[in-house]
Amino acid sequence: MAGAVAAAPLLAGRAPEATVAPASLGELRAVVAERDGRTLVPVGGGTQLALGGAPRGRFALLDVRAALDGEIEHEPADLTVIAPAGVTLAALDARLAQAGQRLPIDPPRAPEATIGGALATGTGGPLRTRHGPPRDFALGMTVLRADGELVKAGGRVVKNVTGYDLMRLWCGSLGTLGIIASVALRALPRLETVDLRFRADSLVEGRALAERFARADLRPELFDLIRDGDGWRGIVRLAAGAVAGARAVASADLEACDEREYLAARDLGFGPDDALTLRASCPMGMIAEVAGAFAALAPTRMLARPLAREARASWEAGAAPEAGALAETVRALRAALAESGGDVVAERLPDGCRNAVEPWGRPRAFRRMAAVKAAFDPDGRLNAGRFVGGL
Repeated sequence: MAGAVAAAPLLAGRAPEATVAPASLGELRAVVAERDGRTLVPVGGGTQLALGGAPRGRFALLDVRAALDGEIEHEPADLTVIAPAGVTLAALDARLAQAGQRLPIDPPRAPEATIGGALATGTGGPLRTRHGPPRDFALGMTVLRADGELVKAGGRVVKNVTGYDLMRLWCGSLGTLGIIASVALRALPRLETVDLRFRADSLVEGRALAERFARADLRPELFDLIRDGDGWRGIVRLAAGAVAGARAVASADLEACDEREYLAARDLGFGPDDALTLRASCPMGMIAEVAGAFAALAPTRMLARPLAREARASWEAGAAPEAGALAETVRALRAALAESGGDVVAERLPDGCRNAVEPWGRPRAFRRMAAVKAAFDPDGRLNAGRFVGGL
């Protein structure tokens, strides 16, 4: 049966009572169904443990990797793949690569992340510029409910419109409504691509280049702008056949570069020295305003994804702003973005700022979210306290 493991990490400054590691799906179901007064915090690759608030009450980490491991079922002719949720994105990519296919889901520290964790957190990376968030690739799911029962939604084929789209509910819910056990996914053919870097005197100039690429139908796989001193440097990934068109419409010199530029942008804010990381979703026209608010707090690194409507900033330990200034900036940005449906999420927070800044904000639909949590997990068995508004 499940055993306890020592030296568990802290979650928002709190230590778990234990780490429980079921060896099979049956053991996992038994652990979840048990009512011992603790909330369980599901953990896969552990790349997003800093995300969210502190668990409510007594809690244990629930290492699901062994229980949710298994064979990957790939149907190359159908461009579909079925994977246990504990499979890492690196293992999944290696399997798809054998057939010249891919899954363009690239959260920070992607090789270590599990596919279940990537869907549960809903966090994308540079590739969401063209391909959207991770949930857009889910065709079907099997999810373990808080009462230990397995439920299914969706199917194994691309054209599936039967029933309620519960997958949209589970994706991005941080495991508070159930633990993803397996998932059917849509795959894409692998492309020959080229990474190009360039300089921009300002974020506005870089955003204008992104808009020209979009109008020219160049369809960048990614388009990231990283602050570099007083200016900005950019990286764009294009299909090899689109490079000539990009050079024709660009106002900047486009220079070929290797994968390191992409990896630095993908993992921005998730390094071992990063103590505070903010992510803002916002309209393209507000990216410069959001970046300016971040810049006023002197971040260590800053990034903008204009075509994905996202901006990020991170501060290394010792460089994070004073809690009051951070709270005021986050409050003002959330108010400014509310009308457009945008928000600011604190993906990492120093302990000294946790009482001043709520990691998620409070969306208009919070009451509905609370009602859904009460319906799916009335006992608070899964990740209680860690999601929006302490759900």
